[in-house]
Amino acid sequence: MVSMLLCCLCSSVVVSHVGLISFIGLVAPHIVRMVVGNNHVYLIPGSVLGGATLLLLGDLFARTVISPVILPIGAITSFLGGPLFLYLLFKGGRKS
Repeated sequence: MVSMLLCCLCSSVVVSHVGLISFIGLVAPHIVRMVVGNNHVYLIPGSVLGGATLLLLGDLFARTVISPVILPIGAITSFLGGPLFLYLLFKGGRKS
């Protein structure tokens, strides 16, 4: 339990210091893991491609949703990451 709390504290400090765009680095591997499973041969390259695609689509959405105004990309990524991590938290260790 102490190790889990320490890991959560460390990741929250890093995200708050670097910014919400780095939140993609936490969200993309979880999304890819839901698709390809736990095999690291596919998970690591998939996380790289998934994170790049997620950031590219988020930036595209932020620039085009309200044409003259550019929304902050951090807000777009947090709208995706927050519900995803709540889903993973409530799903817990149950197998689907």
